[in-house]
Amino acid sequence: MKNALFLTGAAARISQEVALVDKLIELKNLELSSDKTMLAGFSSGALNIGAINACFRNNNPLSWDKYFKEEVLFKIKTKDVFVKNRFIPVDTSPLRNLLNNFLGQGNLKKIDDCTFDSFILAFSVWRLTTVWASNIYNRHSGINLTNLLMATSAIPLIFPDQSIEPTSKKARRFIRGRFVDGGTGGSFRRFEKHLKKYVRQNGEFENLYIVSPMREVSNEDFEELDKIIPSSQMFKLSSKDLGIMKVFLDMISQNGFDTFIKRFYKWSNRNKIASNIFICIPGMSDNYPLLNFDRQEKQYQSVCQWVDENPDKLAIPIDEYAKRFEEKPLLKITDKIRRNMRHRLRSIFNI
Repeated sequence: MKNALFLTGAAARISQEVALVDKLIELKNLELSSDKTMLAGFSSGALNIGAINACFRNNNPLSWDKYFKEEVLFKIKTKDVFVKNRFIPVDTSPLRNLLNNFLGQGNLKKIDDCTFDSFILAFSVWRLTTVWASNIYNRHSGINLTNLLMATSAIPLIFPDQSIEPTSKKARRFIRGRFVDGGTGGSFRRFEKHLKKYVRQNGEFENLYIVSPMREVSNEDFEELDKIIPSSQMFKLSSKDLGIMKVFLDMISQNGFDTFIKRFYKWSNRNKIASNIFICIPGMSDNYPLLNFDRQEKQYQSVCQWVDENPDKLAIPIDEYAKRFEEKPLLKITDKIRRNMRHRLRSIFNI
């Protein structure tokens, strides 16, 4: 394997990752090939894993530019992802239809249909831990890909949790239970053992890219949640629900991302997995709403413009990125960011 691509995702910011991937191909000669590239990700990043499998495989690929970007991604609207109800969770049947149509075009019914070595993370609500599904494991071969993508992108509390069923009764089952967004339990949590084993069997990567949309937990994000969660539902939320939501919001923040990078940087120094590890995350002056899916093409163009203006910031070596931790230490779990988040959650849910 030559390359590894980690796609972290963040709800409606899916096209930001697509723009970064395109710029890596254009400026860094990133080669996406099923026999040279390993993929791993969660949330909307996992949706992009499905798209890469459909569009960059060797046999009968769909068009990345003409089909995926122009006919699917750029045409996505919020109504194509979810419909508001009087109560939460919202109705995400439009997203299931969208995935079924796209995956159907690519003949990707189960995870075993993916030709890239692919790892997709989900968070088990029952076990409160992260689990990884992969097409390199025989016991996972029958996992329904639509179910898996629905689960890994299910925003806790807002989107309904999902079961991950096999494509047939004869297929081996994945772990039983209900699942939500894969980033909830921590970015790439529990992935180290899979990655270490993979590198031991295939050799270390030449380049590993960790790709992320622009991140922050802003007032706009909280206001979006405030609009979606009706007042009649606010008093029905358990402390466990609030805890899961708090962890989710922390993980999609810049602080949560940097916490993962710090942990991964220390681990990669002890375990040689790649000659080069790069961090790819844009830094525009303004970001896009977390749950507004209407402006995918505009987000894509904004990231492309930012890269064109800052080509040296497209792929930052992880050791260079990690220097900021020395200059400004990350906030601990009990520090100000968590206290502010908890206070804001209480105000949102009126408790």
